Amino acid sequence: MTREHEARRYAGIVDRLSSRDRDEKLLAIVALGILRVPGHADQLVDLLSSPDEEIVGSVIDALGKIGNPRSVKYVLEFVGAGRAGLADRALNALSGFELTPVLDQILRAADEDKPPLLRRRLLSLVSHIRDPRVAATMTEIMGQTQDPGLLVESAMYFVRYPSTERHLLLKMLGNNGQWEVAMAAQLALSRLGDEGARSHLKRLAKSPAHPIRMALVQGLSRRPMIEDRELYEIFCHDPHPQVRIAAIAGLPLFKADERARILAEWLGRERDETVQPVLLRTAAAETYHGLYPEFFRLLSSAVPAHRELAVQALVGMGESIIDRIVKSFPKLPMAAREQLLLVAGGIGGETAKKLVREHLGDKERWMRINAMEAMARLGAREALPLLMEMAGREKDPWVKASLLSVLSRLGGTDQIPVCEAGLESSDARVRANAVEALAKLGVRDRDHQKRIEPMLRDPNDRVRVNAAIALSKMGDQTVMPTLIAMAKEPTKWLRSSAAFALGAIGDREGVPTLIALLDDREDVVYRNALEALGKIADIRSLIPILQEKAKDRLPADFFAAILSKFSHQAKQP
Repeated sequence: MTREHEARRYAGIVDRLSSRDRDEKLLAIVALGILRVPGHADQLVDLLSSPDEEIVGSVIDALGKIGNPRSVKYVLEFVGAGRAGLADRALNALSGFELTPVLDQILRAADEDKPPLLRRRLLSLVSHIRDPRVAATMTEIMGQTQDPGLLVESAMYFVRYPSTERHLLLKMLGNNGQWEVAMAAQLALSRLGDEGARSHLKRLAKSPAHPIRMALVQGLSRRPMIEDRELYEIFCHDPHPQVRIAAIAGLPLFKADERARILAEWLGRERDETVQPVLLRTAAAETYHGLYPEFFRLLSSAVPAHRELAVQALVGMGESIIDRIVKSFPKLPMAAREQLLLVAGGIGGETAKKLVREHLGDKERWMRINAMEAMARLGAREALPLLMEMAGREKDPWVKASLLSVLSRLGGTDQIPVCEAGLESSDARVRANAVEALAKLGVRDRDHQKRIEPMLRDPNDRVRVNAAIALSKMGDQTVMPTLIAMAKEPTKWLRSSAAFALGAIGDREGVPTLIALLDDREDVVYRNALEALGKIADIRSLIPILQEKAKDRLPADFFAAILSKFSHQAKQP
């Protein structure tokens, strides 16, 4: 993108920086922060001289999001400048920069004339950087200051980056009267192989005070060592859930079979609802067949997320478990068999295909549906004749809708007549999937367009949306005008379908219509319009979305998800 092209692209926002309207100016500042274009930082810096503290604070926030290293010196001017609110925002903004190129500036700002808390916050920003200048600053602090916070920060730097040259200093700090300081020093010494320090840490791991145990496990995770395994096993059994969660970081220190043993035992006893999800995700990532029993039990869980995680974990174990699945399959409860068909589809291989094929005609609805889904995952095109024959005689609309979806995913053209027949179904699910299937199969001729066009007025909103998307893929030039007109219909379901379809198609021609729908009183239309604008991420819609965010009509996290799309879009030509 040329500089002239970029200037034109963002002119609608950048020009607002000089507006006399305060709210417009604030919106532009926030918008530029979201877009994260490095060149905009220079234009924002000029506003730091504003007498309006909220404008200055917003500029600082935006500079932190953009992260242009040239802005660091301007942000640092507000650190410790006497205005507490701006100083705090400046420190938060600095965390958004890559600070290695401007390391000297940060270290100068953290000199001994600054208050200890401010120095500590500045040093924490560079504590992850392995550099002799940082190490020298931390060493100087250990030898000169008495402030506990600074001593902890400096000692913890040498936990992450052990240094035999600091052994004596750390020994002295290990006897400090503040437990936080002494612990940080003992952690650093243990990274150097100091057995006395390691014995001290084992005593602290049994402390009745949970803040001490929490600080210890977090400190170990700065630089875990094989020798820490005993401590991590202790923390896996800790009575406090947050300590147990922190202990998960130490599991990679164990061999695969040891991890499986620890995780299996832990999954069996864990009852805390905050720990369980983290533990399950960790175990699922192992792909170790020794955890089969634990995840097999989860297949029958009442929690859908647990069932999905179990399928993912078992698929990851691969063909090593497929014979086990086949052997036990007939004796298992229905809920487990339904999920194991999906597992077989994910694993693949001839044994898995045979198991899945045997259940395509099962009398139970979800056994048939999952068997068909497994066929799609297997890419088993040899099953097409059977699947098409099933579609002709299937009476259950849920199963038939699933069949059409599977047929389209397997690719080809032989199944097009079967999918066309689904357009005449009395069931909306079947009609919607039939339209979607024809689009996926790549039909483009005018005859098919004529069959799908009436679906734009179907009584079901999903059918309407799928029809619009399908026609767009077929190159129908009338779709956009039709959807734009539909967005003005008195029926809210037509307007909401139009908004959804415009977002799915992604044509920027629909942006003005979607912006107009932000005035719609119906929540379903309003939400669909916002989500569609997020999918398209056209710069023209950024300010209107920010204006809607200020109205609090929907939760802040909803808007955060939409606005996050714009920083990625700004990178596109």
